[in-house]
Amino acid sequence: MRKRIRWRRRFYRTMLLYRNMMLCRTMLPLAAGALAALACVVVTPAAHAGPRAADSPARGARVPARPCAVLTGLPLPGLPGKDTATVTATEVAGSGCQVGIEITDTSDPRGGQPGQIGIDLTLPDTWNGNYMAEGNGVYCSPATFVTLASDQWLAAGYAISQDDCGHTGYPNHLTSLWVTNSSPPPSLNWNRIDDLGYLAQHLMAVESKFMIGQYYGSTARYSYWKGCSTGGREGMMEAEHYPTDFNGILAGAPALNWDQFMVAEMWPQLVMGWSADELPRCKETLVNNALARHCTDQDGKVDGVFDPRDCDVLKVLYSLVGTSTPCGTFTKIDAQVIQAIWQGPRLSGSQDNLLSGLPVWFGMEPGAKLSGAYVPALGPGGGLGLATTFHEPGGQWTGAPFIPSDDWFQNWIKQDTTWTYRDETYQQYWQDFLKSATYDPEIAADNPNLSAFERAGGKLIMWQGLADQLIFTGDSINFYNEILAANGGIGNTESFARYFLAPGVAHCGSPGPGSVAPANPMQQVVDWVQQGQAPSVLNASGSINGTAVTRPLCPYPDPDAAYTSGDPTMASSYTCRSTAQITNPLKVGSSAPRPESPARPAPPRPGENLYRVLVNSCPSFARFVPP
Repeated sequence: MRKRIRWRRRFYRTMLLYRNMMLCRTMLPLAAGALAALACVVVTPAAHAGPRAADSPARGARVPARPCAVLTGLPLPGLPGKDTATVTATEVAGSGCQVGIEITDTSDPRGGQPGQIGIDLTLPDTWNGNYMAEGNGVYCSPATFVTLASDQWLAAGYAISQDDCGHTGYPNHLTSLWVTNSSPPPSLNWNRIDDLGYLAQHLMAVESKFMIGQYYGSTARYSYWKGCSTGGREGMMEAEHYPTDFNGILAGAPALNWDQFMVAEMWPQLVMGWSADELPRCKETLVNNALARHCTDQDGKVDGVFDPRDCDVLKVLYSLVGTSTPCGTFTKIDAQVIQAIWQGPRLSGSQDNLLSGLPVWFGMEPGAKLSGAYVPALGPGGGLGLATTFHEPGGQWTGAPFIPSDDWFQNWIKQDTTWTYRDETYQQYWQDFLKSATYDPEIAADNPNLSAFERAGGKLIMWQGLADQLIFTGDSINFYNEILAANGGIGNTESFARYFLAPGVAHCGSPGPGSVAPANPMQQVVDWVQQGQAPSVLNASGSINGTAVTRPLCPYPDPDAAYTSGDPTMASSYTCRSTAQITNPLKVGSSAPRPESPARPAPPRPGENLYRVLVNSCPSFARFVPP
């Protein structure tokens, strides 16, 4: 059954929801400062340490009850509508029984070309009794079978599955040419949209569990989801709409409100274009190096790893005006462009004023890498960062939009592959924001009510880096604020769902130089599900200036762990403070000045239309965007 999500703007729903949020957290009283803050609150999975020895297949191991080949041709249960499927199974040395499932999905009555859901399920010869699904990145790559050498969880005895989100045969995960349909009508392939949004992952869970039962003669004891970026969004979709599919979910850097952040990801390029100031990369380097020199770490030292929420980043930014760089003097316009990128889309009613007005979406975290490589062969726009620029032969710097965002505009909003971001006017941008939101029911993981997942006994760990250069960290902060409000406050929510922030960590980052990232978050999900060990911290490791370090990441809304005493490279020298500090995800830095802006309207009730919110805040909006 297709699950419809009531579309609503996430971050304006504040006071009514937060009013009771803190009441249920036992032994953790809310500080007065945090109460005041409430008024303002509105890829491919990363490699981590493997499973513990206790979860290896040697413990309680099971072997197949039937030959692998017997699975070929088995009919599948639970297919929607008139969907059909084929199953092939082959025993492969070094992997196990590889089961390929192809589902032809025609379940959406709006039509278009059928979805082709490819599921690759690997069943190990020695099974530990558990199942794990692995998520995707961006628009999803082809599914692949895993091997004992390539997948640490298969080696530990888990049955492992992957899917391709319903568009078999399209290898480029950065683009979505499969979504449009030139002939016959309709112009969009709604079956494939559903598959990308939620259906492929649900069917993967259902059919993988069925095959596990057929092969081993018993059902999986525990089922897990592991994903980051798109995989994080997929995990949240499962928790929200299919709460019994998985016992434990790891959702890293979740691409939650896909239809909205894809439009917001174009904001950095539009700001540079409208300001006639495409930033050379050396100016970005100047700013990020300055932040690394001025913003302190948790132990009070300046070492390049910092939490932008605790640093006056705008003061640092504007102190650079007049600085000489190899690509010219850093100007006030440069500083204003970067501030607008950090703030995110603001509706002022005028292209001449990009720094004030109603906040419509979140911005990039200060310190996150603004630019990326320019590889036009990979897709429209050619950029692999949100504010990528490249040096043309004539000497001019030119913007290169992030490929997935440019693709979203071309194929989903405009349905015109000749469109370029330079065609986008200020007025048209807001209209496109609204049009993009029509995909919310299919693709946005935006329902904070996880009560069904809680009742099913599920456990959830969300996490994201505070230097994420691709997915706005403010979105997941805001969404977890809403989860707290919708699930009985901090105390009750933390009994089944916890969220962690990692200072200095990039998109889906793993432990490494300058990246003190979660070391083995999936194992902590497993321990929570099977041993009842709720994660008091998320264990992180990495290196700073060549020195190996370990750190505890505290569960939000606790602040970052504080250095107490001892060796600053050791996690044992830091302590989490059980004092809730709700983050306003629209604020930039620790003491950001507020540009003059129109009076903020009262927060809308749940379900209130975005158009009404924007018009009430800025009446001129109605003149260029019809209802």
